This record gives sequence, structure tokens and C-alpha cells, in this order.
Amino acid sequence: METADLFEVIEEFVDRAGLMLVHLAVKNIGRSHMIRLLVDKSDRVTIKDCAELSRSIKDHLDGNMPELNYRLEVSSPGIGRLLSTEVDWARSVGRKLSVQTEEEDFTDWLDGYNERCLKFREGRIVTTDDIVMAVEVLE
Repeated sequence: METADLFEVIEEFVDRAGLMLVHLAVKNIGRSHMIRLLVDKSDRVTIKDCAELSRSIKDHLDGNMPELNYRLEVSSPGIGRLLSTEVDWARSVGRKLSVQTEEEDFTDWLDGYNERCLKFREGRIVTTDDIVMAVEVLE
């Protein structure tokens, strides 16, 4: 099985579940594959979301690709993970972030993201290029 085909199948299941794919990695370990997914959604992904997605992917793979020897891990990115990609910014809208730029450090709610531009509740507008570090924090 081609890794690209596996990615396509998994992305379809993630989309159908109403989740955002944050990260997908397939690592060959001998004759087996380690498939790791990080998924999220705007109002936080739950353990139930991860379990349901894992079951649906596993059922599909077992039924349609019985020759595939794999281990599947589905989880959320979690609080405290460094944010840096377009998917990170999109999934973080409506969440409280701790941000460090060259000029300042601040904590604020992210109200919007559009084309590398972050808009915060207190009126700050910051481009993603200006961010040195950003993480999600608990409310």
C-alpha cells in the first residue's frame, strides 16, 4: 500500500467526522506501519471523538486492506503544544493563547485568523511571521 493512498483514506475519515487533521505520520517499522494522527475541532476534541475516529478508520482498514499490518494512534494535540502552522492558527480561533513576539509577551483570546494574520480580542493584530512562540493556555 502506498503511503499517499493511506493518507487520502485517513483524511477522508477525519473530514467526515467533522475534525481537523493537525498532523498525520506513517512510519514503517519492519513489516508494520505506525500510523499517528493528531486531530482537533473548534470546541475541543474529546476522547470519545478520538475513539470513534479510530474505530471507523480501523474498521475500514481491516475490511478493505486486510494485508496491512499497522498500529493506529489517534489523539488531540493537547494544551501547551507550540503553535506554528496554518492548521494550528485555524483551530485556535476562539481559544486563549500565550504569545511571544520580538516586541511583547501577552495572553489573549484569538478572535480570527486570515492569511497569516491573527486578530486578538484586545485589538492586537499580529502576523504569524512576527510570532516567536505561541501556545494555547487554559481559560
